[in-house]
Amino acid sequence: MIEPAIWPLGTVVGRDGHVRIRTHDLAALADRYGTPLYVYDAETIRSSLREYVDAFFRHRPVRVAYSVKACALIGVGGVIAREGIDASVASLGELQAARRAGFPLSRMELHGNAKPDDEVAGALEARVGRFVVDGAHDIERLARLTHGRRRPQAVWLRVAPGIEVDTHPHLVTGTIDSKFGAPISTGEALAQAREIARTKGLTLVGIHAHLGAQVRDARPYGELARALVAFANEVRADTGAPITELGMGGGVAVRLRASEEAPELDDYARAVTQPVRKDRALRGATIYVEPGRGLVGRAAVALYRVVGTKRVPDVRTFVAVDGGMGDNIRPALYGAEYSAVLAARAGEKAAEEVAVAGRYCESGDLLIRSVRLPTARSGDILAIPAAGAYSVAMSSNYNQTPRPAVVLLDEGQARVIRERETLADIWRLERR
Repeated sequence: MIEPAIWPLGTVVGRDGHVRIRTHDLAALADRYGTPLYVYDAETIRSSLREYVDAFFRHRPVRVAYSVKACALIGVGGVIAREGIDASVASLGELQAARRAGFPLSRMELHGNAKPDDEVAGALEARVGRFVVDGAHDIERLARLTHGRRRPQAVWLRVAPGIEVDTHPHLVTGTIDSKFGAPISTGEALAQAREIARTKGLTLVGIHAHLGAQVRDARPYGELARALVAFANEVRADTGAPITELGMGGGVAVRLRASEEAPELDDYARAVTQPVRKDRALRGATIYVEPGRGLVGRAAVALYRVVGTKRVPDVRTFVAVDGGMGDNIRPALYGAEYSAVLAARAGEKAAEEVAVAGRYCESGDLLIRSVRLPTARSGDILAIPAAGAYSVAMSSNYNQTPRPAVVLLDEGQARVIRERETLADIWRLERR
């Protein structure tokens, strides 16, 4: 059964039981390009972006910045860059990927809690639009590397607002007990703001905070907005810094299963913007939001080939596939719960409840702990929807296994945007 909310736009099941994204048969794509295979749909990406732009349009000025870490593939980034939005990057590598995809450097924000010297220097040399200060060590490096520059570097200060959200512990980023951001409540954030204001090569133009990922309630974003407004006004009064930008980082949940809850974007937009627009001093400030999985999560389907089945009476049935935690670590790392269908047998009734087991040598390598499927046979193609975010981006060569190929569907065509790795690719940098 196909639940439209978690599949790319235009996904249907034909009379032959094959799952198609418009004219593209997923089983045929798997046969043509091999498995594991990630299939991204450009129109779904563009539609998701339009939903964000439409939700925030009435609350201008707002900038939407794609969180590149969700999927840094240049082919995917190119689809998003052509829509004219910003990019939020977390390393010099992501900055270069975004640049290749077509994002202007002037509309990039560089994040990171432990940026090495060469990364800081590289970002400054590239003239990154906004440098996000995340610790006193960033200020020291920037002071040294911007000395003598004719034009000051625009910076944001990342703060820890001390706000709890209901998500996986590994996805929480806005609490005091976080490696990210200067705590507001301890006075550290204000102390860093003062230091930035004293540094000749820097201009403090914005305050940034990030609550976490897969947040299923819009209300904490209203709390975040109020906290940043109060702190921004405190910084302006104390330092005279021209705070005109507020970065409201963190992402609302994207459904991996149709039964999951996710906030409406209109509710999210109101929560983020209303406290700012009600404040006399900051009502004209530009608000930045940073969707990553919100733009690409639904847009991709992961395809695997069934290798075999293991039945343990009165315990569980395992359907083993030719991929797993090496191409999607999120189930093992975050407890992500996906659904699946057999791509060429989607019209058949489910016959049993199974776990989808990956190929990697770890007991925790279960792509799905429980899903109902027809009785799977070796060679069947298993399709997992909503696999577009933080899967390919976090893939690895664990067990010396090559990473998967990626195909982009756009304007009726399917094209490879990342070739399948080979063992030679893995070993290319190694020496005896």
